[in-house]
Amino acid sequence: MSWIVGKKELEIVNLVGEHLEKISETLLSLKNLLDAYLSAHTEHVDQLAEEVRKHEHEADVVRRRVEQIMYGGAFLPNFRGDLLGIIEAADKVANKAEYVADVLEIEKPYVPYSLHAELRALLDVSIETFEALKQAIKYLFEDLSRVTEFIEKTEMKEHEVDGIERGLLRKIFAITDISYGQKMHLKDLIRSIADIADRAEDCSDRVQVVSLKRRV
Repeated sequence: MSWIVGKKELEIVNLVGEHLEKISETLLSLKNLLDAYLSAHTEHVDQLAEEVRKHEHEADVVRRRVEQIMYGGAFLPNFRGDLLGIIEAADKVANKAEYVADVLEIEKPYVPYSLHAELRALLDVSIETFEALKQAIKYLFEDLSRVTEFIEKTEMKEHEVDGIERGLLRKIFAITDISYGQKMHLKDLIRSIADIADRAEDCSDRVQVVSLKRRV
């Protein structure tokens, strides 16, 4: 962190880390919610969905605090804009997790048992995609030489999510004993879970650009 010297800058770095942890907590709550939903533990679904929303709100609170300090003059203007872009892009991961929670709690899509394992895997690898992004952002402040390693891992995990997503969609439309409407409902759920990884990868593109700028 040799290039981060001011008190405000150090406070922002700590808050960025806190923001990323809140997003991780949001995703973990979503994982718990999906597990309960697929296990037919319906008595826990409302509570777990509320936990997802709680952590997403906490992430928003931290993000707004970062923005307030940034606009108060922390960092040079060009880096300030880049960092705000990264934070806002990362926050979209938590927003999508909240959307998936709403789908499960409110819409209650029917998920055939034959798809349970792959749906769990889809979310697990999507979470791993975000965790790789989190490391890339961490090293943006600590060791620029390691940023690319985790950007590449983010991309690799997102590609893995794409494969699981395609496999699930093929299975859905091959099933003959559910309606077309149920298939489209499932398609939305699957695409929304995969979007968690897509948004993490989109954020990693921003991190890569900032990393390259810092090395110049």
